[in-house]
Amino acid sequence: MSAPTSSLPRKSSIFRRQSRQINTALRQRMASPSSPDEPTSHGTGLPKALTDLLDRGKKGLPAVSLVDAVRNTDSLDDRKLLLEHALVFLSPLQNKVIALLYNDLSHPPATYLGNEYKFRKADGSNNNVLASDMGKAGTPYARSVQQTHPLPRRNMPDSGLIFDTLQFVKHPGGLSSLMFAFAALVIHTVFRTSHTDISINETSSYVDLAPLYGHNQAAQDKVRKRDGYGKLHKDVFAEDRLMLLPPAVCVLLVLFSRNHNYIAQKLHEINEHDTFVDPSTLSEEDRLKQDEELFQTARLVNCGWFGTVVFSDYFSCILGLVREGSSWSLNPFGEFRKDDHATFERGEGNVCSVEFNCLYRWHATTSAKDEKWVEKLMGDMFEGKPFDEVTTTDFKEVAKKLSQLDPDLTHWTFGNLTRQTDGSFKDEDLAKVLQDATDEPAAAFRARGTPPSMRLHEILGIEQNRLWGVCSLNEFRKFLGLKQYATFLEWNSDPEIAKTAEKLYGDINNLELYVGLQAEEAKPLVDGAGLCPGYTISRAILSDAIALTRGDRFFTRDFTPANLTSWGFADCQRDPKAFGFGSALGKLFLRTLPHEFGENGNSVYAFFPLMTPESMKVHLTKMGVVDQYDLTRPVKKAPGVVTFASGSTKYANRAAKILDAKGKGFYITQDDEKRREVVVRALTEAIGSEDKIGQYFYTQTTFLMSEQSLRMVGGDKLVVDIVRDVFKPLTVGWVATEVAGIQLTKGSQHGAYTPAQLYDILGDVYEYIFLSVEDSKLVNFQHKMQKGVKHLSSHLKSAEKFSIVHLVESAFSSNRSHKKTDEKFIKRLAELGVPSDEVNNTILAIMVGASVELSLALTNMLNICLESDVQSATNEGRIREVMRLDPTFHEASISTTAAPGPATNRHVQPEIFSVSKCLGEPLTVKILSETLRAVLSYPGICRGPGQSGKLSRFKIEDKIRENLRYGYLDSDLQVSPWPTSLIVRFDGSVKQ
Repeated sequence: MSAPTSSLPRKSSIFRRQSRQINTALRQRMASPSSPDEPTSHGTGLPKALTDLLDRGKKGLPAVSLVDAVRNTDSLDDRKLLLEHALVFLSPLQNKVIALLYNDLSHPPATYLGNEYKFRKADGSNNNVLASDMGKAGTPYARSVQQTHPLPRRNMPDSGLIFDTLQFVKHPGGLSSLMFAFAALVIHTVFRTSHTDISINETSSYVDLAPLYGHNQAAQDKVRKRDGYGKLHKDVFAEDRLMLLPPAVCVLLVLFSRNHNYIAQKLHEINEHDTFVDPSTLSEEDRLKQDEELFQTARLVNCGWFGTVVFSDYFSCILGLVREGSSWSLNPFGEFRKDDHATFERGEGNVCSVEFNCLYRWHATTSAKDEKWVEKLMGDMFEGKPFDEVTTTDFKEVAKKLSQLDPDLTHWTFGNLTRQTDGSFKDEDLAKVLQDATDEPAAAFRARGTPPSMRLHEILGIEQNRLWGVCSLNEFRKFLGLKQYATFLEWNSDPEIAKTAEKLYGDINNLELYVGLQAEEAKPLVDGAGLCPGYTISRAILSDAIALTRGDRFFTRDFTPANLTSWGFADCQRDPKAFGFGSALGKLFLRTLPHEFGENGNSVYAFFPLMTPESMKVHLTKMGVVDQYDLTRPVKKAPGVVTFASGSTKYANRAAKILDAKGKGFYITQDDEKRREVVVRALTEAIGSEDKIGQYFYTQTTFLMSEQSLRMVGGDKLVVDIVRDVFKPLTVGWVATEVAGIQLTKGSQHGAYTPAQLYDILGDVYEYIFLSVEDSKLVNFQHKMQKGVKHLSSHLKSAEKFSIVHLVESAFSSNRSHKKTDEKFIKRLAELGVPSDEVNNTILAIMVGASVELSLALTNMLNICLESDVQSATNEGRIREVMRLDPTFHEASISTTAAPGPATNRHVQPEIFSVSKCLGEPLTVKILSETLRAVLSYPGICRGPGQSGKLSRFKIEDKIRENLRYGYLDSDLQVSPWPTSLIVRFDGSVKQ
């Protein structure tokens, strides 16, 4: 009951009286002095605690208690019950504080430790650690929408009557056939309806690449080699249903199969935790244990790759971002909090529903070429029977035959491709299928767009949805928060389509979900739209994608470097700065088919394969970047390790792209012996002799050893990072200060370089010109090099003062004897006939050729010396021997002159090894020997403690980086040709 209105004036009077009392008390309180440290409320000048109390009083504390507390701070009247009232008031506040703190953590915990939870199960179980069967293969579909509008089957129109066709219409967004091949791969990853019980989804409800790895343990066992390396059989996959789809779907899956094996190989090579060994040395039990660890980790990384492709290339096309050159994408994986501070749900599992199963029947988008392929397949399967006469019984018979395929999936073939003797497909055959699918435009979403050969697919889909008891289209739209359709014309503005549907269904509310989705008017091509399906599909697929991925524990809570390894975690990350507006498919294509997409690493067939080249030409031209891409059909490049002789033209071409004067004067690209002799002569004459150069390296090495070393706790031993703090600053310091006249800085001074910064630039230039950069990174790397070299060259422009005029002027200079070494050197270059427009590039050649590779050679040599007789290591004959035992690179950057005697590795041993191509062998050997002599002169020199004293490197044995012998992980966890660290220890007493 409501209170009598007569009581309201009385209450109002009481409140006014209490307010006056409070104000009087406040004025008295303000008149008294307050602590200078007491915080005040902004705007009133009152103590903040007092204003807070007043605010709370308005919300429930009795005014009498407040007045007494203000007036009598030192003698409270406890009969006024202030404490009791305060406790009552504070109790909900305490609850809020406790709730806030409690919500800091997840309750219950979202994940656990141990291999039981670290890896994906074959059937998708255990994704939610508290509900292990959620989303598991072989469990029922979910129902998302309650059906409240009756749709009795007997009142529904015949499913065969609904089907009709029109002519092919090209997709308005320029999507290629390959776009929908990839979509088919995504769809078949999460949907596999049982033929015996249509309520059961035989695959998991997670984006776990089940078509590759299998939907249960028995299927997974068939694809695995179990050889101790964690690999799959060559070019295999587990899903037989894909054999009924156009071959591009299977080719995409083969590339992910190859990617798995690449990842497993890298994990074994890098051996991050130093736990993997040659499987041939293990017992059967230990070999299977190692294989399981490698396989499961590689699977996590490869699934990460799959998710990355979905949210880069695939979603970029769905949202039309690729047309705008945007690299933005949705990122549903991160953690964030609700308004009450509780964490927003993630990694709590997912179950695919029957309603969302209806979304992905995209038969209307089949390209003209794929339609012919399906027609031929169906004709062969049904022995020429007309498509409109094929029954569901016929289809079930064919499905039964398909299930009797050769159980040895290493023999499966598709698209008339044949396997080679080693079980793999030819790269060029796979590439042709992909490039054909990229050339072929997909069809547009529209009513009456499904090819006749897929008539039975549509009929089966309609009947299946009726058996599931799926909701109507309007009920589904209401569930999504969308406006319900009032008329058929609102659903599809084509009068013929709307009129036909109205005759078949009568009322718009009777329009069943499957038909309503497939025949709905398509969204127009506008900014933010690229897929252009029906409006409802366009909205729903975004919701489904977020649910599939954010609900997956292995994409959220357990997507960590600890589970995937540091390298694996970095390898599968999406890079929005990657070439092709953040393309991940380009990287996948160029990794698994390294010779099939041209020489320059910029083919639209690799970086925009889900769009036709014709459409991309239009968009790239509008953006003004079309010149950065190759729009022509790719030509296969020659595989194999490049020798220096055969690669010199390639190296010169690379140099010409990033250096001034088209690289003229950069003599190390062509092993120009005459220019090398001029350089060595100019250097030795400027400095004094080769011995003086050697003395510089000896003296500077001892200085760096002393300056950078640290004393170990509790002893007289010193340690130093010989790679980071000695060899790297030693070599770049010499080429910078003594050769180029660039003063290095220890801090971040504008316009100058630290030794580490200059080393990185010179290392990148060397890598770009001489080594095998991953094709997917080539263009971006080239742009980075152009910018870096331009800045570096600006520090070398002083070379221009050595023109003919300056030479005449300097001849009469009174302080010629006091010239810096670099000025003498540059002058001697000019005097010895080096053209002025080549001086800059000649100096750059020395900076690149006598720094990073020299430090690598020193690292390799010291690494061997620390395992052998260090006393003989400084002998020049021993220097040559050690260099041949552990050369810097394979033959790709090595002179082709053969050395006498047997080879010690798989490549011809050079007389002038790679590192000598810049300064020649005698001077190079002098530098190496003097540097090592300085290092080894310290008493007790040995490796540092534990892992720090080991050179952390791994053998490179893949096709992509053919001329690297060893790789190292850099600070970004990318494979680098340059070592990062090696700790040595020595006595703290005076060196020998």
